[in-house]
Amino acid sequence: MKKINQSLFALSTLTLAMQAGAAGFALNESSAAAAGTAYAGRGSNAEDASIMAANPAGIALLEERQVTVGGGVVVPKGDFKGEGSFAGASTNDEFLNTAVIPFGYFSMPIDDQLSFGLGMYAPFGSSTDYNDDWAGRYLANETDVSVINLQPTVAYKFSDQLSFGIGLFATYAEGELSRFINPASPATAVLVEGDDWAYGWNIGAIWQPLETTSLGVSYRSKIDLKLKGDATLQPAGISEKAKLNITLPETLEFSATHELDDRWTVMAGATWTRWSRFDKLVIESDQGGGPISGLDPSDSTVITYVPENWKNSWSFAVGGSYKYSDQLTLKAGYAFDQTPVQDEFRTARIPDGDRNWLTVGAKYELGNDWTVDAAYGYMFASKVKIDEENYNNDGSVNGGLTLEGEYDNTAHVFSASVTKRF
Repeated sequence: MKKINQSLFALSTLTLAMQAGAAGFALNESSAAAAGTAYAGRGSNAEDASIMAANPAGIALLEERQVTVGGGVVVPKGDFKGEGSFAGASTNDEFLNTAVIPFGYFSMPIDDQLSFGLGMYAPFGSSTDYNDDWAGRYLANETDVSVINLQPTVAYKFSDQLSFGIGLFATYAEGELSRFINPASPATAVLVEGDDWAYGWNIGAIWQPLETTSLGVSYRSKIDLKLKGDATLQPAGISEKAKLNITLPETLEFSATHELDDRWTVMAGATWTRWSRFDKLVIESDQGGGPISGLDPSDSTVITYVPENWKNSWSFAVGGSYKYSDQLTLKAGYAFDQTPVQDEFRTARIPDGDRNWLTVGAKYELGNDWTVDAAYGYMFASKVKIDEENYNNDGSVNGGLTLEGEYDNTAHVFSASVTKRF
């Protein structure tokens, strides 16, 4: 088979596919406690230490040391119907892979005002694997990407009404991508591998104007990844150095939580993401005119060029919880994620559309300071059309490879966590 395995390429796109997280290539699955309300109020409702991922100020409201560990299991289903410029299957419904997304957190009060925390969670990532005979195999085939944040956090409670927090995170990214080579090319493969560490920060505040009301605001910085690796022609073993720069976008989030009475609580949230930073994807050659970059004479300093031209987007969520008993709390929520992908630039690696979420969840107090959270979410995206073309290294259109069709994507997400307070 004529495949390109391009880990560096995959890292640059950082999901290029409809996974069941937030729109674009963001992931929401950082808290089972918040998943039950579709992540509404996740930055204002301090149920456990997982709040530090959304709003680092939240750990100042936790009165005891605690550890929260858990994860989410994403079971997506994608349907494609259409055709490409070369013979192949016209439909494909097995290109989205099941994924397990772990997380873990620790927080502790230092004194009545100062708190410290440490978290591990996945803010971005995805996985796709099209059938080898599908209609768009020369544009996309397989992608597998993982991104993990490690975040120490400090929070300070200025008063009973106001808390502030800051987190510094180290981000590690790795991934793999494959696609079939242009049928006019020789029967060779290209392998590119790479990973990277990068660093960022988040800050947040929580204001409680009333005992029953909490308002949160938080900001997560952009992350600049600078990836370098080797592009290698297989089986000849000839290689050249490759590089790319990509920026993961910053976010601004608003959260609200209000207790209606002793049993009912309502939540809301809104998140703005600066996806416009993802305007194009360019993998460059460090040497130029190498065995891979030199295959396209339009620009021998570039290995891959893909225009993206994403737009900034918003997501909105509402939810509520009902305290059924001293041990059991029931939850439900709805969320809407606006896609950052413009119709004319949609690709087979990012067949993203507006997403709707319906979620339910529960929290159960086991006793002896143990708590279990569980949630289920169903995501259904709007049907979207694709009319993708291939591009030369200089950004001009190469009309030899095209894909036209429609995507219909859904997903089931199961989340669970255990919290121990001590």
